[in-house]
Amino acid sequence: MFGWLASFGVQSRARSTTTVRWLAVSPRTLVEGLGQLGGVLYLAPAQSSAATHWPTPPGCLVESADLAPLLATRYVGVTCAVTCEGPREWIDCVDADGGTVARVYLLPDTDYLAWDGLFADALSADEPLRVAPDREWLRRCRATVMSFSRRRLAGFDILGATKAPVSPLGRDVARDIAVFASVAIVS
Repeated sequence: MFGWLASFGVQSRARSTTTVRWLAVSPRTLVEGLGQLGGVLYLAPAQSSAATHWPTPPGCLVESADLAPLLATRYVGVTCAVTCEGPREWIDCVDADGGTVARVYLLPDTDYLAWDGLFADALSADEPLRVAPDREWLRRCRATVMSFSRRRLAGFDILGATKAPVSPLGRDVARDIAVFASVAIVS
């Protein structure tokens, strides 16, 4: 008699509404903008499993090998999704060959104005020919809650990362994203 009640809303919870906007960007745009965001969840393949040598654009460096994939970024897919857990926003960083090299998720602790302004001057682009992240890509990834930092040194823009002070809500959201993506959060 109450079987319909047990399945009420199951299909609506399983659905999500997603929009993606593709932009052509330079690594310098990322280096300059990511340092203003505050706490984010960063996913990138572990360096031990990546056989790729990331290019070094003129005038940009990274402090650690974990951030090197960002220097290969030529396109970003800015994604907004409404899921049963709430809204999610992230960027997929895609290299010139169409490979997804990293993903950055917005958290409740992220500076929303900096997030909105991150690509204000970027040019719209058609979706690049690419291989979308799949389970194999996610299996190679490490997830880290961090804050990017940017500094100038001897004419170079240097992108670094520090452990982000995040709220309990931010930790919960990061954990939910990691569980959904089947990746562990690295401290």
